[in-house]
Amino acid sequence: MPATNHHCQLGLRLDYVHHNPGEERAESQYLDPAYLDALGYTGQVSDRHVQAAVSLESYLPDLWKDDPETRDWITSYADRIRTEFQRTKKAGLACFAWTDFVVLPKSLLERFADELTLDVEIDDPFDVKGKVRPNIKSTFTQEVLRAQIREIFATFPELDGLVVRVGETYLHNLPHHTGGDPIVHGPESHVDLLTLMREEICEKLGKTLVYRTWMSGIDELAEPYLEATNQVKPHPNLYFVIKHCIGDFHRTHRFSPPLGTGKHQQLIEIQCQREYEGKGAFPNFIAAGVIDGFEEYDNLMPAGEIRSVRELVGLPQTAGILTWSRGGGWQGPYIKDELWCDINARVLTMWAQNPELPTDDIVDRVLRDLKFSDRDRPKMKEILDLSAKAIVRGVTGTRGDIDTLWTRDEYFGGFEAGSPFMTRAVESVLAGNQVQATLAEMAEAVAIWKQIETLSMTLEHADAQRLAFIRTSCSYGRIYQEIVYAGWTVILLGEQGVRSGEFDVSGMRQAIESYQRGWENWNKLSQRPECSTLYQDTYCHYVADKGMIPADGMGTSVSRYAKLIPQRVDRPSLGHRS
Repeated sequence: MPATNHHCQLGLRLDYVHHNPGEERAESQYLDPAYLDALGYTGQVSDRHVQAAVSLESYLPDLWKDDPETRDWITSYADRIRTEFQRTKKAGLACFAWTDFVVLPKSLLERFADELTLDVEIDDPFDVKGKVRPNIKSTFTQEVLRAQIREIFATFPELDGLVVRVGETYLHNLPHHTGGDPIVHGPESHVDLLTLMREEICEKLGKTLVYRTWMSGIDELAEPYLEATNQVKPHPNLYFVIKHCIGDFHRTHRFSPPLGTGKHQQLIEIQCQREYEGKGAFPNFIAAGVIDGFEEYDNLMPAGEIRSVRELVGLPQTAGILTWSRGGGWQGPYIKDELWCDINARVLTMWAQNPELPTDDIVDRVLRDLKFSDRDRPKMKEILDLSAKAIVRGVTGTRGDIDTLWTRDEYFGGFEAGSPFMTRAVESVLAGNQVQATLAEMAEAVAIWKQIETLSMTLEHADAQRLAFIRTSCSYGRIYQEIVYAGWTVILLGEQGVRSGEFDVSGMRQAIESYQRGWENWNKLSQRPECSTLYQDTYCHYVADKGMIPADGMGTSVSRYAKLIPQRVDRPSLGHRS
């Protein structure tokens, strides 16, 4: 499936809906292949574990003689997911499966542990009990993987290819399987795995391999990426998918250096439901920043470096995009309407079909398709543009000196042992004498959100339920930012006072009262049926087989600093916990 190039069109346009591991599957119109086809996507990536839906009996016929229960589970699982692939093909889309490598049956690991695994411990903060480090250099491991690949495509002839993930391995929905990251020797391990998969998938079967670089050691810098990929011969069915920014999907993360380099076809990976920035609970327009470059890149990147996907158009490496229309991260907030995610995905895929068009023209077309009138489209565009400005000022700051993981999913960090990223962010702000600059940007973000909320109240739409969501989500964003600003103010002023012995009592009192009032308003807003679920005033840490567990966060810090100054009113509760 080589990419086509029609009027510089990005020929391979894939979409993926990620479901929280261990939770009920999300509902989304992006699970409907007919919807994707109508938007101009060429393929759908299914979040199904095809690596766990094959028996490996072609290689080991007696594998299940003592474990018929697992054999029955594999057969049943394969039957359940086959209809999903058939639906994708019926809609005329290419069908891909998101696949973790290496994942194998526990029975196999128990019988052949010495041949399959390395005797090393996993140094992984997101470890899951039962993970192993597969020995990709073992002849036996390679034979098993070849058999697994052949059986995947024999079991599911509807599949056009695999999107292969290494680095992260989640086993929450796979009671009979285990596995782990095979990349233990840097670029050398990539070459070993890629050589095997290229031969089996691309050459022998004529299928497509999309190799994901995230968390693999070759995703953030051009040099290791080139060291690994230059040792692999290109193939028209081989693609590398690389996030548009370094690391995870945060603002103030620089544009990805591996993009536009090397001799292989590349897909640009983009998250539309930003897990660190509200998850669609409030407006967060990132599509224009991805296409044309985010404003903070003027502070963070030297002139002359590629900083937008528009600059990649026409390069021989650039073959397409892979959007996460929905999903990412863990838990909430859970949204009642996917409008803001939908706008990001629509703009990106429409742009990929028409990369010569100005982004503003594409946004206008998308809003027209979503039934916004001539009167309201300019207002919606202003809301979208303002949301991008508000997010970078209110969550990460424009300077790039705040650890962006201080908040994630539905959690707010604090200056606490359980919130190492927030602690790092606060220390950085204090050490750089940036307290006033940081708080000034957050105050500006609050003002921007008030503009957004006011604009939303002037909108009209034929769909009353959607209009209610728009207005409520804009109020949600304003209250969110007021709480963030107040919480950060308490923590920064409080820690300054602890270290200097002199507290800004008036400023802290005002911020504490704003923090409490914000939670009261947010809880009241949450009573509306269209409102997304709320954040928590805790942070989180990962516990094997349980997911994200609350840890001390912003609420603990605000309460702790509040006790250090005289209070006008006794407030026993300063946050929100569910």
